[in-house]
Amino acid sequence: RFRPNCFLSKLDTDARKAWTNLRIARRFRDEEEIYSESQQPLGIFTVCKGRAKIFSTDAKGQQMITWIRHPGETFGHIALFSEKEYFCNGKAMGDTVLSFVDKRKLELFLNRHPGTYKLFLHKIATEMRSLQLKLKDTAYKPARSKVARALINAISYRSKDTVTPAIHGLKRTEIAEITGLALETVVRTLAELEKRSVIKRETKAI
Repeated sequence: RFRPNCFLSKLDTDARKAWTNLRIARRFRDEEEIYSESQQPLGIFTVCKGRAKIFSTDAKGQQMITWIRHPGETFGHIALFSEKEYFCNGKAMGDTVLSFVDKRKLELFLNRHPGTYKLFLHKIATEMRSLQLKLKDTAYKPARSKVARALINAISYRSKDTVTPAIHGLKRTEIAEITGLALETVVRTLAELEKRSVIKRETKAI
């Protein structure tokens, strides 16, 4: 069910075989570091299982989550193509498996399959558009809308098209980090949404 999101599914047959032979896989534990801010990128990652959060930390230790990468999604490409160090940190969310293609192999692959450049350009343009919309929301949307959007984006794939869509493993602190809101505001907003019967909170799910 994640295949339509995956970079691999958009390649032609020859490129798909070549990409499959390039990548290596590794399992990460919950909260295990994938890479850190200011580290030089060595290649690009794709989520095979689980999730990865991309976040930055201020001087007080407060986090702001920029992306949550779901199965099939590729990340690390912006830092790699800009030839700059990582601007954010990456950590696993739960038991996570990532595939990895290193920089040298990626360059050879792109030279042999130049049509793939267009896929990366489209991906980067789409993500820049998403960031612009996120900045617009941060500036103009009320807290309730920001929390609602974070919840909608976190609905599990398995329950997305069911009568009762569910969210698993998303902490209140992570909602605050995604929306840029204070934790107290998030707690108050969730209580308000529950009171209005928009959501129902359980021990490990919404």
